Amino acid sequence: MKKIKLALVIFLLVTSLTNKAQTRFKASPKLWTEFADTTANGIIKSLDSLLSGIENRNIDTTLIDKDNYDFNYNFFFYLKGIETKDTVHNYFKGQLINLYLIEPAQYVLTLIYTNNDEIGRIFTFLAKEKNGKYVFANPVQYNTKHWKTATIGTITIYYPDTINVNRAKDFDRKNVMMASKLNLPVMTLEMYMSRNYQEALQLQGCLYEYRSNGYTNSGDIVDPKTVFSVKNDEDFSHDVLHMYAANIRGKIRNTAAEEGIAYLWGNAYHADSKGKIPDQQELVPVLQQYIKSHPEAKLLDLFDKNPNVLAEYGYPKPISVKAIISGLICEELEKQKGVEGIIELMKCGRGDDNFFKSIDKLMHINRNNFDAEVRKLLSNSQTND
Repeated sequence: MKKIKLALVIFLLVTSLTNKAQTRFKASPKLWTEFADTTANGIIKSLDSLLSGIENRNIDTTLIDKDNYDFNYNFFFYLKGIETKDTVHNYFKGQLINLYLIEPAQYVLTLIYTNNDEIGRIFTFLAKEKNGKYVFANPVQYNTKHWKTATIGTITIYYPDTINVNRAKDFDRKNVMMASKLNLPVMTLEMYMSRNYQEALQLQGCLYEYRSNGYTNSGDIVDPKTVFSVKNDEDFSHDVLHMYAANIRGKIRNTAAEEGIAYLWGNAYHADSKGKIPDQQELVPVLQQYIKSHPEAKLLDLFDKNPNVLAEYGYPKPISVKAIISGLICEELEKQKGVEGIIELMKCGRGDDNFFKSIDKLMHINRNNFDAEVRKLLSNSQTND
């Protein structure tokens, strides 16, 4: 009887909302709760306001939980376009399929977005009753409530069992170093350890995302300071470089340049076949070995085509031979021109053509002499080792 009554109440509520404006979701006819219908109604009405604000890029901030506010606000802001596939607006339709109490005045709700039999996304987040209103939060703190915490310099790490402290210290060192080189304030970061990208999403309440289906070798960032590790690695320095770089070059990124700098100052971001994230110092000898075994190889072709040539050494894509080569160039540029040269390259504009224009101007490396000049850099690196 409770289930039937609540379904009817929700149907009438959503119908009433629909008469005033289009709602962002519907409630499952089988939805039921163990608490008062008035509570369910209040959560549903507030949820509709939240989702409408997200879609219109005008979120009512009074609907966002003030605890961990920046994280919650950015999480919900990123949900913009959740109903869209490719360019089709409202392709997926939202449905509330679960709503239950977990603690006094705190509830979990689950939304699923579908188009017939196709699932777009399933995500769960929290609703909290505060001062007679309902506010919403990402569930990451709830999902990691019993985890351990360690603060290592500028990095606070949340983890379920153990961490590699030396690796975390290296991340802290790189974080401070990159900020210092670029003359930017050092970021204080919070990192959640995650075994793979799917777990990083799940910690944030995203149980399924069609665009990320099956993808594992990555981490995640929620601005302004929260990161989710790659393959449980304590060193997230690669993407921290991108975070700093955004303050230098604005929205236009030269991928070749910035990936090279991120490999040089940070690491390769993605884990190798053994589950370890290598850095530039480890990868350059591998490229040297490949060139020695394949003397006919053209370094310009490796840069342009970025083939999967290092897989035989245990470094399959997405670890990038192009980024390793760019890192060599960036290392030499920093020696010749200092960080000012790195910043100029970083700001050169989008695309490889602009990358080559910039390194030709700064270092006299171009497509015509690329193989000879980069082979010199490889040889010098080998001599220094």
